[in-house]
Amino acid sequence: MSNLSRPRETALKALVKVEKDGAYLNIVMRDMLFSTDMDDRDRALATNLAYGVLKNKLYIDNIISHLSSVKLKKLSVWIHNILRIGIFSIKFLDRIPVSATVNECVRLARRYGHGASAGFVNALLRNADKKGDFLPNRENFKEYISIKYSMPSELVEKWLNEGYGEEFFSAMNEDPPLTVRLNTLKAESLSEKFTKSDFSPFSYTYIGSGSAEHTDEFINGYIAIQDGASQKAVLALDIKENMSVLDLCAAPGGKTGFIAQLLNNTGSVVSCDIHPHKLDLIKNNLKRLGVTNATVTLNDASVIRAEFVDRFDRVLCDVPCSGLGVLRRKPDIKWTKTEAGNMELVKIQRLILDCGARYVKKGGRLVYSTCTVNESENAENVRHFLESHSDFSVLPEGTYGKQLLPHTDGTDGFFYAVFERK
Repeated sequence: MSNLSRPRETALKALVKVEKDGAYLNIVMRDMLFSTDMDDRDRALATNLAYGVLKNKLYIDNIISHLSSVKLKKLSVWIHNILRIGIFSIKFLDRIPVSATVNECVRLARRYGHGASAGFVNALLRNADKKGDFLPNRENFKEYISIKYSMPSELVEKWLNEGYGEEFFSAMNEDPPLTVRLNTLKAESLSEKFTKSDFSPFSYTYIGSGSAEHTDEFINGYIAIQDGASQKAVLALDIKENMSVLDLCAAPGGKTGFIAQLLNNTGSVVSCDIHPHKLDLIKNNLKRLGVTNATVTLNDASVIRAEFVDRFDRVLCDVPCSGLGVLRRKPDIKWTKTEAGNMELVKIQRLILDCGARYVKKGGRLVYSTCTVNESENAENVRHFLESHSDFSVLPEGTYGKQLLPHTDGTDGFFYAVFERK
């Protein structure tokens, strides 16, 4: 296999693993990229291809179905994903010549298909370069949105009914900027690879080449990778030095690190997670960031822990959620989440919020947050909480939380609500 094909082959293997095994793309790509000796440029291309295909799967498959004499369900998973990689490159990656894309996809087809596969791939991709997008007429708006922005029809219907328009769907399918947080426990400024952004006083956008996790700034703990919306939720805690703070669902530790930073390593932070294997991840992140005032502990956030009751000035409940607000970063979510699964999450979220409320001192503050745009997980949970907790009020009064959106706020789809114990 030529060096030119290696990023495509890596993307192909990752996509097949996701499709056949139900694996998470971010985990598969991390494992594959760092087990090879590809340079940063090839790693970036492999990542772009894999994520680009998953983001635009319906759009791409619509083109294949119009051009292929073989039904999609009859294609082998290997040839199907080779075609997807080829069409994504032709339609979205202007810097790569079509001839190079076709040639490399034909090589992959020879390796992962049978004798006729190479000719089939060659003919279809060359035809795709000459043809249009085969989009439905805009008069059939739901189908048009579903295919153009590769959103499952049930999500399209749900979000259209909630008032979201085409700009929302377009933004949900874009490549997001990488936002980081300056860690003032260790640094006061960053290099030219980072430009200031206005999500928080500490937010920057990474504009360098290669992975931000390979930079000296990350390795030395000068930055944490954290979206602007997540930073806003932590700032909403209104932390002052020497406070006691609880982070109930903390892994991988980014918000705990920010809390410690705002405390300037004074007071105390208790950082919890239900999964034992994630505790070391939290500890390692906090060590890298120079955090010295945090305790990491195993805890089920949905069950009352007596020693936490009435103990904390601030409590953060960044609850498990459907994750539909981060489709730009994790496109596989939109193909796996179900409404039934969402309702189970709502039950857990309400239990966690109830427990978190028990841990707040009188006059203290509780922040509830999710990385989704689902009304049932956000404002409806806030309403439910207020109905059953008369000793809490929401800030500002009369609101049901803040919904952040990519097309209006430039952040992930993210929600947070601030409560104060009377």
